[in-house]
Amino acid sequence: MKRLVRPRRGVALEATLYALLLISVVIALAINSVVMVQRVSGLDYRGARVNYAAEAGADAVMSQMEHFLDDGSISDSELATLTPPAMAMAGFVYDNISATKTGTTKPQQITDGPYAGLYALVTTYDIRSQVHDLAGNRSGAIVSVKAQAIPVFQFGIFFEKDLEILNGPPMEFDGWVHSNGNIYLSSAASAFHDAITTPNKVFHDRKDRHEVLNGVTIDNDAGTANALTFDSRSITGAAAFRAASHAAFDDRLKTDAYGVDSLKLPLPTGVTPAELIAPRNAGDDDVLRKAKFAWKADWYIAVPSSAVLTNALCSGGMIPSGASVRAAGKALPDPVTCAAIFKHSQFWDGREGRRVDAIDVDMQALFAWAGVSGSNATQILYVTVQGWKNQAIGTFHAIRLVNGSLLATPITVATNLPLYVKGDYNTNLDWRASALVGDAITILSNAWNDAAHTSKNVTTAAPTAVYAAILAGHSPTACDWVVCGTNDYGGGLENFPRFLENWSGKVFTYRGSLVSMHFSAQTFGSWSGTWGSYYSPPVRDWKFDTRFSDPSNLPPGTPVVGSIVQTAYRPAY
Repeated sequence: MKRLVRPRRGVALEATLYALLLISVVIALAINSVVMVQRVSGLDYRGARVNYAAEAGADAVMSQMEHFLDDGSISDSELATLTPPAMAMAGFVYDNISATKTGTTKPQQITDGPYAGLYALVTTYDIRSQVHDLAGNRSGAIVSVKAQAIPVFQFGIFFEKDLEILNGPPMEFDGWVHSNGNIYLSSAASAFHDAITTPNKVFHDRKDRHEVLNGVTIDNDAGTANALTFDSRSITGAAAFRAASHAAFDDRLKTDAYGVDSLKLPLPTGVTPAELIAPRNAGDDDVLRKAKFAWKADWYIAVPSSAVLTNALCSGGMIPSGASVRAAGKALPDPVTCAAIFKHSQFWDGREGRRVDAIDVDMQALFAWAGVSGSNATQILYVTVQGWKNQAIGTFHAIRLVNGSLLATPITVATNLPLYVKGDYNTNLDWRASALVGDAITILSNAWNDAAHTSKNVTTAAPTAVYAAILAGHSPTACDWVVCGTNDYGGGLENFPRFLENWSGKVFTYRGSLVSMHFSAQTFGSWSGTWGSYYSPPVRDWKFDTRFSDPSNLPPGTPVVGSIVQTAYRPAY
């Protein structure tokens, strides 16, 4: 039988076909794998985008809550107005944007971040953000936050603008120092015993001209004073600055290198900080009414200029008829009592180069009438003068507190005018929480005599003490010498409480909190160039009053600065 033999060319063709088939299968599998990877990658991409959109929604809520906190609190009605970010053009739709309070508001000590150690009025919230895209991908996030309203009088020093501390005579300061602007430190004898923070820069130099004095020290955690030998100009890198501050001060000097937050003032966006002390305005919205001392006051007095100049403050009724307003249920004094509390005085202010027509408030007479409780009692007194135009020459109006060594109850006295304090204030052993609020604060010693200050003569001061928080404007230095060259010095922190006498060798003792939110608007007198002709500086025994660390000891109407701090994040599906 004859055996059939297959041609070799047929075997080769068959092998080629099998190889091609195998290659086709491999290619098909590869293509399928690529398609699957692309699909999975697309899903991952779309999933990541919708996750980021959920986080963006939570960030938008935090930003709005920071704005709501401008007045120190967040109301339910404000939470009801929360809006999602504008993401519709990107193909995202928010199903839920909300913030829910998860606890009661209570004072707590801040335990982390740049303000650890201070007390804040803390409220906790859960922010919920849920979103989907046009392809049906969904994501959600729950962000837990703390709304921290920090009373400004818990700071030893708080400045909204640049802070300059360039004292000549020695000065030690206990208490937290913070500025939302830059901080300038150059002195032969300045000792700081607590933290110094700013979201901007620290310069070991003057602002008005280049002068580095090497007497500035900052304590570390152990209380050891170490010299300041570097600043934000000499060490520009954030990591290097942190390393230097850690080595020298245990991180108690913090700048933008640490990511320090600017602390928001209790005012809405676009409103200048000077509004905090401005008189009442019928057009003020709810936020301004909650923030302004004039609206917080349970006794609001607007005196016509004519009543001051004619020494007719109380004639024909209370100051003045129809313009003295008390809170509901509060009483007004009769004309005789009014005349005992409010008087007119005149004296010369050497820094201003002008005569002062002042309304004197006799604190002893006020408390003799007001008592400690009942319809007469006053917690916040606001006094202003209407119907006059302030000018750089001539006479100007002011408020002056006299006989204030003994305060019967906690009290804040506020004005948009310059505020003078004559003699010891709140120095009795029965201390009361108190604040002095005005356009500028001037201390007149126990030796002050109006009759000796009818012109530019300078008298010798006597040791004097003031125990009260101070919130006022200050005189600025125009700009940094690096930018505009040598220019006039505004006076710095050491002249923030102003002086008009020869204090050489005399001690001014101060316990409180020094706060400046704005530049002085009613007082024009320059410190630079004329200071030697109207005063010499005191020995400054200044310290933060640690009683303000207890929220129950804060002066009436204490403003707050707020921040929103994220404490936790978790996805929600």
